[in-house]
Amino acid sequence: MTQELLVLGAETPPLRQVMPILRRVDFQVLRLARGDQALDLLQGTRFDLIIARYPMGGLPLEELVQAVRAKESPCRDAGLLVLTHEDSLEEVGGFLRRGVNRIVSVDAPPDRLLDAIADLVGVAPRHSLRTVVQFELWVEQGAQRLLTVTENLSATGMLVRGGREFPVGTCLRFRLVLPGQVPPIAGDVEVARHTDRAREQVEGFGGKILSFVDDGQQRLRALLEGKQTAVAS
Repeated sequence: MTQELLVLGAETPPLRQVMPILRRVDFQVLRLARGDQALDLLQGTRFDLIIARYPMGGLPLEELVQAVRAKESPCRDAGLLVLTHEDSLEEVGGFLRRGVNRIVSVDAPPDRLLDAIADLVGVAPRHSLRTVVQFELWVEQGAQRLLTVTENLSATGMLVRGGREFPVGTCLRFRLVLPGQVPPIAGDVEVARHTDRAREQVEGFGGKILSFVDDGQQRLRALLEGKQTAVAS
C-alpha cells in the first residue's frame, strides 16, 4: 500500500540520502519549498507522514501544527516529523507530543532519520517483506556502508537490492529498520549469491544470516509469524 509523504522546506543531507529509499518502499513523495504553500493542500489532501524543515519559509511551526491537527483535517492522524538544527531543538521541543511526533537533528545520520520514519508510519509487514537495511563492511581504510532495501526477508536470509560490489562469501554487519523495532534488528549476514536480474527482476544479492545481536532473532521471528498470521486471516 502506497504511503503519502509531504516534505516541507529546504532539503537536508540525511533526507537527501533517505528519499530514494522511501520511494523504493512505496512512498509517494510531494515536496514544497515553502511551508505556506501547504496550508490549502492540508485542508483537502490526506498524507500519512509530514516531514518539515524548521524554520520554514512563510509558516510558523505553530500554524503548521494547527493545520495538521485541526478536527476536520484529513491529516489529523498523520505523523509529523520536524528536522531542525541542534540550537533549535529546545525551541521546537515545546511542540513534542503537542502535535509534533518526532524531532530529528538535520545533522543526524540517515539511519536515525529512517528509525523515526519507520516508527511513525508503522507499515505492516508483507508477504515479501520490504524494509530498509544498512550494511557495513570493515576494511583497512575504514567502514564501507550501503543503505538499501530488502525485497524479501526470512528468519534465515534476505534478498537485497544493490550490493553487487560485495563478492560472494563476504560477511557484512546488517541493521534492519522495521516499524516498532527499537533498537533495529542487527546481526551478520554472508553474501551467498548474486541475483539473476533477468529472472528475478532485482539487481542485488541473496544473503544468509549468520548471527543476531542480542534478541534480534526472536524479534524477527515474532514479526514474521505475525505477518504470516495476518496473511492467513
